[in-house]
Amino acid sequence: MNIMKKIIEQSEKREIFQMEIVNDTKEDIWLKDVLMFHADSLSELGLKEDNCRLFRSGRHKNDMPSVCTFGIMDESMKDTLSQMTESGDQKEEDRHKRVIVSDHLTILGGEADYVLLGFLTGQNHLFRTEINIDERGGFVSLDVFAEFRIRLTLDKHIFTEELMIEHISNPEKAIDEFARMKAERFGSRNKNNMAVFCTWYYYGLTVTYEDVQANLNWMREHRLPFDVFQVDEGWEVTLGEWEPNGKFPVSMKQVADEIKEAGYIPGIWTSPFVAKETATVWKEHPEWILYRQSGEPALFYMNDTTYYIFDITNAETWKYFEGLYRKLTFEWGYRYHKLDFTRAAVIVEDGVYFDDTITLAQAYTQAVKAIRRGMGEESYFLMCGGLYDPLIGIVDAQRTGSDVLSMWSSNINKDGKTAPYTIKQSLLRYYMNRWWNNDPDALMVRINPKMERGLRLTYGLLNDEEVKTVVLNQLTGGGIVCSTEPLEKIAPERLYQLRHILPIIPLYCVPINIMDCGRFPACVRLTLNKRDSRNSNRYRTGENSVYYVFINWSDTEEMKLELPITEQLLTSDMDCNGKFAVSEFYGREFVTDLTLGHKIGFKPLKPHASTIIKITQQTGEPVVVASDGHFLMGAELEKLSVTDGKLKISGNNSFPVPINYTVLMPDGKIENRII
Repeated sequence: MNIMKKIIEQSEKREIFQMEIVNDTKEDIWLKDVLMFHADSLSELGLKEDNCRLFRSGRHKNDMPSVCTFGIMDESMKDTLSQMTESGDQKEEDRHKRVIVSDHLTILGGEADYVLLGFLTGQNHLFRTEINIDERGGFVSLDVFAEFRIRLTLDKHIFTEELMIEHISNPEKAIDEFARMKAERFGSRNKNNMAVFCTWYYYGLTVTYEDVQANLNWMREHRLPFDVFQVDEGWEVTLGEWEPNGKFPVSMKQVADEIKEAGYIPGIWTSPFVAKETATVWKEHPEWILYRQSGEPALFYMNDTTYYIFDITNAETWKYFEGLYRKLTFEWGYRYHKLDFTRAAVIVEDGVYFDDTITLAQAYTQAVKAIRRGMGEESYFLMCGGLYDPLIGIVDAQRTGSDVLSMWSSNINKDGKTAPYTIKQSLLRYYMNRWWNNDPDALMVRINPKMERGLRLTYGLLNDEEVKTVVLNQLTGGGIVCSTEPLEKIAPERLYQLRHILPIIPLYCVPINIMDCGRFPACVRLTLNKRDSRNSNRYRTGENSVYYVFINWSDTEEMKLELPITEQLLTSDMDCNGKFAVSEFYGREFVTDLTLGHKIGFKPLKPHASTIIKITQQTGEPVVVASDGHFLMGAELEKLSVTDGKLKISGNNSFPVPINYTVLMPDGKIENRII
């Protein structure tokens, strides 16, 4: 076997390369891993040993992207070593590992001197970066592997994905460039932002046709501004038997028709890559079952049940997937699809595959492309629990973290945290919003101290301060807004928190000082997506603004909220020599006529609370300086102007509560309006 390095681009700061592997032997060979890069020390990477930090990405939604410091075995390091469970709890057994595994993006360094290792392609094989540490968390070595796990036949050759190794000074800019490079190569489907009502959280597998009707009627009666009504797991006979069960006495086509008649896009949950042992598909096609080397079927465990897994290297399964989604879409009428548990097809370490000459990434890509062909290009495709890299340009949205719970902490794991973990996952995957709509999972705001239906999902244990944070998490996701819970059970003051995030306004969020942000990012910068503001004057009022979300992760201490007006806080479009208005959302506090160098303070944040602050350039146009409506304080308005000295303000308030606006007029006076 011959392995050769192929240089694609090389400069003083950056090298992009791939490896070519040629089978020049006299027989087939088993190709498992190919070492693409190795370093025995930080100095070999050109980095200092002192205060060297690491950003680690993960392959699946349950992995924990994290930032830690080498040589400090603190909670950040333990997070970096860990994975999460399906329900947002940290796995205790992961907290004692000595190998950190990263995926497509890894950054090491500090003090404006960093090294980025990033895979620019990702549809041909899986990959991993292993960072070995000692018992104190100190750096030992780094290895970058291409994972093939295929039989390379005689006289065949194969290329690895393209690996970029770059010396950088600004991690935020480098991450954004990395994300843009992949979007330019493979495309992006992040244009259609969806507001979704989903039945999973609270109802779970107990969901019934009557539950669907009750919420659909409530939404229609109260005219809640959702785009999609999505029926989640629980409607089907079993996984792999995609027909309605006894809790749905009508056809799923009728359910879709009723959703459409109510004014919403019909959505449906499926899990195509696994099926119950008793499913008809296995009786008809036993050859599609994935087996282990022991001869036993490979099993996927979920919701106290085990499932057989499809061998997606068998191209016949791709035809099956395509046909399934053609039926769901064009026969039944579902145009929004949530697919779950798709990682099951690529996580079996000792699988015996039908075609061992193609990689799991190649098979996964082809299977998902078949699903897209089945549902058509116009359908909205949300992937939940699948691979990331192979799906750029194929799916419209991806889940960014583990399943949420309506509680800040739980008694399942040692640390007791739940919401902080899932929010951290979403915040540190912010850059993926360049590829698709990020899905931070569902919003739950109900008050429900007692379990119902025998489900942990039915709890509603968030206090008022924690609700602020989980609602803001929907905004910082930058893509989908999803609500889920029995609407009639939610107190109005909690339910109409939705007015803070609807309508969806496309944003791009970046955690501030990502390589030094602590265990949980406490400050996030939000800017409007200018692509949308150019195509519509709907967002014109926010073009001269930048937003900062502050989150207090402490369980006991208040967080000071002070903000110095510096050039670094502003956008490139702002005039640093001008004046600025600064507004804090929840307190409806604001200060005007500020210049660079001013330092302002607002009321401190209580434990687990958060808020959003807007900095707006004063340009002689009217400026919203306070509102109890949308978090973006004016960017949601359709019109904001002054004609003949009179304020013209208009917008669509879809909620049965008035929205108050405080407006700074060009002459410096303040006017209040209600919509």
